[in-house]
Amino acid sequence: MMEGWERFFAPGGVLERRFRGYTHRPQQVTLARTVDDFLTDSSLFVMAAEAPPGVGKTFAALIPALIRAPAEDKQILFLTATIALQEQLIEKDLPKLRSMIGADFTYGLLKGRGNYVCIRRAASMTNYLQGKDGAPIDLRRWVEETETGDLAELALPVGSAALFRVSADAKGCLGTGCPFRNRCFVVRLLREAQDWRVKVANYHLFFSHIMSAKGSFPVAYDWLVCDEAHRIPDAARSAAKIEAANADGAALLAPRAVAAFEPFLAREGIDVPALREHAEACQTTRNAVFELAALRYGRGEGISERDEEVLHKGKEMADKIDALSLVLRRFEDKYSSGGFDEASLGEAAAVATWLEQVKEYRSKVLWCLSVDKYPEWGYWMEEHALASAPVVCSEIVSGALEREAPKKVIFMSATLSVAGDFSFWTRETGVAPDKTLVVESPFDYKRQMELIIVNVGVPVVDASYAGRVCRVVERLCDANGGRSLVLLSSMRLVRAVAAKLRSRQRQYGTLVQGDMPPGELLRRFREDETSVLVGSVSFREGVDVPGEGLTQVIIDRIPFPHPHDPIVQARSALEGRRAFMDSTLPNAKIFLRQAVGRLIRGVNDHGKVVLLDGRAADRADWRILESLPECRRRVLRVRE
Repeated sequence: MMEGWERFFAPGGVLERRFRGYTHRPQQVTLARTVDDFLTDSSLFVMAAEAPPGVGKTFAALIPALIRAPAEDKQILFLTATIALQEQLIEKDLPKLRSMIGADFTYGLLKGRGNYVCIRRAASMTNYLQGKDGAPIDLRRWVEETETGDLAELALPVGSAALFRVSADAKGCLGTGCPFRNRCFVVRLLREAQDWRVKVANYHLFFSHIMSAKGSFPVAYDWLVCDEAHRIPDAARSAAKIEAANADGAALLAPRAVAAFEPFLAREGIDVPALREHAEACQTTRNAVFELAALRYGRGEGISERDEEVLHKGKEMADKIDALSLVLRRFEDKYSSGGFDEASLGEAAAVATWLEQVKEYRSKVLWCLSVDKYPEWGYWMEEHALASAPVVCSEIVSGALEREAPKKVIFMSATLSVAGDFSFWTRETGVAPDKTLVVESPFDYKRQMELIIVNVGVPVVDASYAGRVCRVVERLCDANGGRSLVLLSSMRLVRAVAAKLRSRQRQYGTLVQGDMPPGELLRRFREDETSVLVGSVSFREGVDVPGEGLTQVIIDRIPFPHPHDPIVQARSALEGRRAFMDSTLPNAKIFLRQAVGRLIRGVNDHGKVVLLDGRAADRADWRILESLPECRRRVLRVRE
């Protein structure tokens, strides 16, 4: 009789008995065996595995880990990039695994602080909130009744301003000075999570904690499992991004923000009129900074050189903030020395938190305007915001793992290598695995899939490009009877294609990114087998529609980033001509494989992938086709 993890994957084993339609996959067994061997080998610390769609890598990694973890008293942190996979883990996979394994292990989801209600902020809300259906929501009553404090429980409209006003975002946290500290939902969650066997979180949360002042993830773990690991460099960059938004500064220095503290500060002997005057001066200079920056910097374009005049304005604002801080010097000294009693600690903490945010805002503005770290960092102007981010994130990723020092780390993805070589991923992350594995696909792509490369005849920059893509997509969707996923490189093109498909009555419906939340879009796409889903790059991952509901994936072009992307420009300045071959091209291949991987999700699936980019065939030196599954291929050209 088989023991341990083997009994789950064997023909006629636990998985086959528990899941209708499950088939034995040698590739899954290979991955599970490798994971188990890795966990038991004390000489190995980091493993990287590439497992294509259909292998079942989540179960292959978790079953061996969950069988060994209790015996060795280990806790697992499972990181991923997408909400869809987190929800699948918490709502489906982990409950099934607990039932199958027979061990009553605990697990839970860790979200960012902003997903939970701040009891202090909620207590100050006097009005009812308005739900999606227009019905009033009694926030205070909900706070008293909720077990989790998760704002997702409230039926609030997407993007509701109320979410930002009442969330427990770290920027407004009073810490130990909060009068509701003992009831805080975030504190309670972190306390409970210490004992979970499996903790699920996302990469952004992970890196944000490690790059914060405390410099560590707040929940203990021994083994780190990273799925969708190809997304790690981008997640680290996102967490490290420095952004100074005009609106944030306006809110921080608004008269009402200062007025909220005036009674308390007056009792503390602070010159309140002087504070008010300095805050107003800060607002004036902040406005001048962003007005001038908007004139000098094109929206979204990289900034490679310092503009002395804009920086001078920024330094004027910094001087005004320094003067404001000086008014509060006596308060700061008293607060830092623990001079406030329990009765006034909450108000004091609120002032200290506000002042810290104002100083942080000052630093962010000066960082973005100084352009001191170009080209190691990219700089740009977003809509009403200054922004900066690191170009290469290998030191951030490797440094985070070094500081956290988990006992074992497993990296997994359907696209972790380039033609079986992990060197690109290693270079981007700074992580050199002790053990690597690439398992073959369980699918017969030569039988199940066809790749059609279409040369649309005009370059992307041509004025007629969008119209031609619209006509090609229309013909392809009509000929296929819908049942298509259309992945486009810009939201402008998404809107154009959507308008074309909706311009007349068709035998299929058209679902479009932005019409509703992504989860709802995917649910409707699965339920309506003839529908077409039109989306941008965010739908390259997380779309899993096996069967006849998806028999065609249309991709408008090789997913190169925009040449004016600030990070791309900075990397080109940093690495020169080799940046394209060493970074841009490998990344594009990985993203293209992710998109192509949406089509075949089961052994009985079939269909075609249509890539509207003739360069995939014409530019042999790019070796695009070598990075895609071997299948039937055709090259077509659109007639004029």
